This record gives sequence, structure tokens and C-alpha cells, in this order.
Amino acid sequence: MRPKVLWVQFGSCSGCTISFLDNGPWADRILDSIDLLHAPLITDRNEMPEKADLTIVEGAIAVTRQHLKKLHDLRERSKKMLSIGACAESSGILHYAVGNQMPQPELDAFLPAHEIVPVDYVMPGCPPAPAAIAKFLEAFISGDEDYLAPYAEIIGKPEGRIREIVQQGLCMSCGMCGATCPTHAISYVEGKPVIRDELCIMCGECYFQCPRSFFPCREGELTCDPGAARPMGVYAEGMQMRSSSPEIRKHAQAGGVVTALLNYCLDTKTIDGALVAKDGSNPWEGVPQMVERSEEVVASAGTKYAVCPTLYKLRESLTLGGLRKLAVVGLPCQMEALEKYMQYPLGIRAHPDTSILRIGLFCSSNFRYNAMHKMVEEVGGVRPADITRIDIGAGAFQITTVTGETIDIPLKVVHGYEQESCKVCPDFTSEFCDISVGAIGAREGWSAVLVRSERGTDIVKDATSEGYLEKGDEAPDMDLVKLLSEKKRMRANKSLSWREKYGLLNPFPGIDALKD
Repeated sequence: MRPKVLWVQFGSCSGCTISFLDNGPWADRILDSIDLLHAPLITDRNEMPEKADLTIVEGAIAVTRQHLKKLHDLRERSKKMLSIGACAESSGILHYAVGNQMPQPELDAFLPAHEIVPVDYVMPGCPPAPAAIAKFLEAFISGDEDYLAPYAEIIGKPEGRIREIVQQGLCMSCGMCGATCPTHAISYVEGKPVIRDELCIMCGECYFQCPRSFFPCREGELTCDPGAARPMGVYAEGMQMRSSSPEIRKHAQAGGVVTALLNYCLDTKTIDGALVAKDGSNPWEGVPQMVERSEEVVASAGTKYAVCPTLYKLRESLTLGGLRKLAVVGLPCQMEALEKYMQYPLGIRAHPDTSILRIGLFCSSNFRYNAMHKMVEEVGGVRPADITRIDIGAGAFQITTVTGETIDIPLKVVHGYEQESCKVCPDFTSEFCDISVGAIGAREGWSAVLVRSERGTDIVKDATSEGYLEKGDEAPDMDLVKLLSEKKRMRANKSLSWREKYGLLNPFPGIDALKD
């Protein structure tokens, strides 16, 4: 039997309803799977059954007798209730925008639905993206409570916004919160989000989309099985590779594999553009950039060891940039942010045909710009201006100076300068991507490459056959990669244990092995 559904509007602009209808044929399939008894913009039916399986509340609740009585009546009729959109969830633009935006002048006070009656789910957003609404309804129809669980756990959380993540030492500077913000209220200082309160409408998108508010990892998936035979994640093949171009190898790091892959994908129209980190105005400072030409890719080559909110440009790339075939190069935490977005595409409206090629980098930890300066000066005894190259090898942070001198800083010392959020990250090799690339396990001038998906395998194979990449005769030292992967997971175990002891947020509640 099809579930009975009511879609009821209070003080709203109808943006959430319109967003759902933007799904086109996907919306049609969902409507065929439910019995929609009331939804002013979707159906002419206006029935109020004694019992509904799901009532969707759109809009803030005006503090009037009529609105309050209506909401209580709906709650009594409904097995489950969803508050959809910022207005129903926090009063949104009706309460937090400058001057208050009122649908009718005589209504001047509004409350979120969950402060009046118990609700079962809350979906943030202004409005939520079409795909997020469709995926929620599909999960409800199929009874997938695991998928729906985050929408229950988020109730009341958006008031804390992304500040809670920063204050709890969990922000990894991925840039996803700024990409999702519909009012451009978020900017970045040294990779950390800063909110302009006069622009924020408490929509909750930044908090929900952040991979550290919760991470949707289910049993048996990649990072959720740290005790597996491959603690560096699931992969099809490991290879040593480098760019075939001496010019690229001269400018890039560890063989220039990522640069060569992006050039191949652009030349063959496999992608329309890529999100990368380019050099900023200061040494090592990474700045997010969308590149669409090979010369731009080469100019951005080389590792940036200070944090860079690369995903900040994601919305711009997929909407204003009009890119449907995008590549993203990023660290494990940024690959996790993309994985969460693909499972819960709440904050960014993308074309249904959009594809994202994920190229993940190996990473033991990352640094805020000023912290890295302090480390090389205090511990390395060298001025940043005198450094020509930085590498992170097995057990040491390696600095090469203008005189050719090499300075090694033990990783034990380095960890004292890294950003706090790196301590809880269990992922060394970027498990949530198509292709992982890193210097660890490869000989000098080459990269270790792990292909993790069918698409990643095909792209690496074709780039090699077309002469963009060279494949080494030997496989990478996977024992070394495994060792460093295990060490990072053990460190994450310890950090999550003390965080849990002192009542701090655990972003990986579904990973039992990380609650040791």
C-alpha cells in the first residue's frame, strides 16, 4: 500500500515544494509511489485523513491560534512529521534576516515547528536541493531508517551553525560550508569559516553538509572497516606512476601524476574543469581555483602544505561555471566531504547529469598557514623564504633549502603544530575517491597510485596508453602505505576516545572500531 502523505504550507515562499518539482521525471516516479492527499502546488486533492504516514511541514509557524491549532491537529494525524526548509526548521529568513521578511504584514512572530510539537525529521536548507528531497522521500518509501537517521539527529542543531564544528576543534578547512551557504554569509580566514551574522538566516545547510557534524559511513564501507586486510581502503590496483612530460615533472611534485591526469581529462573532454589549490600571494598558501585549461593546471602544480578550502568553489563551478563534468583534487577530509554531499546532496543544486571525478591525495596531517611558519622557524631553524621544497616522508617532515641543505623534522614534533581536526581523521590514503595519489611507497620522482573505482581504473589506463602517464615496473611499497595508514587510524582512535570521555562531538559514530 502506498504511504499517505500530506504536504502542508504555513509561512513560506513555497521554495521547498518548487525545489522538489524541479526533479522532473524523478519527482513523477516518487509521486506515483505515494498517495499525496494534500499539497496545494502539486495536487488538487484537499483531503485530511484520520491518519497520514507522513506530513511534510513547509514554512514557519505564525504565533496565531489558527496556525498553532492546525499544527497540533496535523501532529495527531501523522505517524511521522518532517519539517522541511529553513523556515520550518528555525524560522529562517522570517526571523533572522535583516528587517524580517513577513508574508503578511499582520504576522510578525514565527516559531520553528519542532518548538511547538515533536517532529521526527528536519531537513535544513533554503531551499533544500531537489535531489536531497527526492532521496529523503525514496528512503521513507523504502523504510530505510539508517539513511533517514541524520534528519532526526539534526533537530535543533542548526542554531549552533558551523561555529560548533570550529569551536570543537573539528573543522578541517575543506570549504564545503561556504559552498553550501545560500546567502554567502561564510568567508575564510586561514581556512576556517567566519560567519557574517547579518547575512546568516540559520538555514542549517552549513552544519548539515559539514563532514564533521556526522559522516554517513555504513558497515562494510571503506573507512568503516579499519580492521580489514587493506586498512588503506578498497582499491583495485596499486602502481608507481609519473607524468611522461619532463616539463610537468620539473614543476610538479612526486612525478606530476595529478597534473598529467587533469591534462588528459581536459584534452579528451572527460571533464569540463577541475577544482584545485593554486599558490596564493604567500609561500605555501593555497587558494581554491577552478581551472579549465591545461596551462592553468600546470600553473597550479605542486603540493600546498597549508590548509586550503578547495571546496569553497564547488557551488560556483557547478552552477555559475556551468560545469557538468568536474574533477576535484583534494585531501582525505575533502573527499569525505564530497562523499557526504553525494549521499546527502542538500546544499548545492546540481544538474542531474553532473559527474565528479575525485582525485584524492595521501595526507598524514595539515597545517594552518601561521602554524607552519612557526614550525619551520622554531624547529627547522630556517626562514620560509629560504625553503625551495617540502616533502613529508616516512617519519619526517623534510625541508630543502636554497643552499641544497636538507632538514628533517620528526613527525612526532610536527603533530604538535598541525590543525586539531587532523588528530581525529582516520584516513591516510583518501579512501573515498576514484584515484588516490601520494609520494609514500614510491621511489624518488614517482607517485604511488591506487585506483579505487571502475571509472578511475579506466582513466588511468587510457591516460597511460595515450602517453600522458608512465607506469613503473614495480608496485609501490604497500607495506609502508599500510603501516602509515594503521598509525593514522590508531591516532584517530586515541583522539576520539579522549573526546568521548570529555563529552565532545564524535563525527564518526558509526565506526565502532574507532571508539576503542
